[in-house]
Amino acid sequence: MTEGSPRRPGRRAGDSTTRDDILRAAQKLFGRNGFKNTSMRAVATEAGVDVALVPYYFGSKHGLFVAALEVPVDPAEQVRRATDGPRDRLGERMITEFTGVWEGAQTGSAMQGLLRSMVNDESRANSFGEFASTEMVPLVADSAGVSLETARVAVSMLFGVATMRYLIGVPLFANLTRDQVIGLWGPQLQRVIDAD
Repeated sequence: MTEGSPRRPGRRAGDSTTRDDILRAAQKLFGRNGFKNTSMRAVATEAGVDVALVPYYFGSKHGLFVAALEVPVDPAEQVRRATDGPRDRLGERMITEFTGVWEGAQTGSAMQGLLRSMVNDESRANSFGEFASTEMVPLVADSAGVSLETARVAVSMLFGVATMRYLIGVPLFANLTRDQVIGLWGPQLQRVIDAD
């Protein structure tokens, strides 16, 4: 290829840093523009790669965001697992799934680090907040068969528990066993769901 000729699409020649380049570009653009205003094409342009490589590595914009924010689990998979079953036990399944990730050996410290980073980094917090509003709350509403208002309350309850138990470490929350947390918040979440 001669100098000045257009770059051919596809993978770069030699050792590839493409995935890392895409991630760095995504972190920059999600932080600056938020989830909604960042396109996969803009990320590819920023990374200097063909746009087809973004879904090749990350599947979707949602997958790219999860990877860019270094979320150790896919929240959409969590929601799908929690909502798969009878509606009368949905609150219990939601808090069980949620605490399982926050207290898991592989995921717990990463989730706590993510929460701390959002508290300390306004652009990260804004990106995650927009993602939760435009992607996660509607997914909870759709998967659980509840209104957006009910989904908002349920998600806020879960993140309230996370903040008090895992970030701040308030003794009334932190000193409970996981089974106690499930026993207390499962019924509360279920009341919110049943009132819908």
